[in-house]
Amino acid sequence: MKQLLEKRLNTLGWHHTASQLDDVLENASDNNVSYFEFLDMIVSKEWEKREEVSLEKRIRRAKLPYTKTVHDFDFQFQPSISEQRVKETLTCRFIANGENRLLLGPPGVGKTHLAISFAFEALTKGYSALFITAEEMAAECRKAAQKGTLNRLVSRWSRPDLIVMDEVGYFPFDELTANIFFQVVSKRYEHGAMILTSNKSYLEWGKVFGDEVLATAILDRLLHHSVTFNIKGDSYRMKDKKKAGIFPAPPTT
Repeated sequence: MKQLLEKRLNTLGWHHTASQLDDVLENASDNNVSYFEFLDMIVSKEWEKREEVSLEKRIRRAKLPYTKTVHDFDFQFQPSISEQRVKETLTCRFIANGENRLLLGPPGVGKTHLAISFAFEALTKGYSALFITAEEMAAECRKAAQKGTLNRLVSRWSRPDLIVMDEVGYFPFDELTANIFFQVVSKRYEHGAMILTSNKSYLEWGKVFGDEVLATAILDRLLHHSVTFNIKGDSYRMKDKKKAGIFPAPPTT
């Protein structure tokens, strides 16, 4: 009878309950739980397991380079960042509203860390996300152009609830990548949230995209519903080296 029950549970897709059946039955017997408590217990455990598996799948598909949370971020080292704005972003309301978050600043100030933290929080809240660097985007555009699958690529980047584009501006985009970038931004406008990190001010985006008119069109859509984090300060990665005297600190005036 137990084997038949396990078989039926697996057929229904209740794999976790089937695998834990002995423990579930023993626990219910030892604690003399009511029918309602027993049903609630097995449904809750199955639900929690499915949520755990679902989160793991979303994290894999997001292709985050590493996992970071805001709890790991040193706000004292970067006082230019508004913790209030960070907390508001962590509610993920901006995703539901199709808004954007843009993080600007020199290398090493924590832009990517915050972007990944925002994306990870979104994943835990059930949203889908995708992380891609500007370099990876350019490489994928070239491959798609060779295969004749650019439309499919634009559709793939337009699909997730949230897309994180990292390191925009570290090198100029070629014409193909700039145009695909514009298509993605246009398709996601007011529908799909975006997080961008860049080491360039908005005034320099014309050089990044090789076209002032195109850069203006991109910024017009990105900034319409957005919050910009202008992060100032020293590189966090160089902090310990400066303390050790390996990397000289800039002279004070």
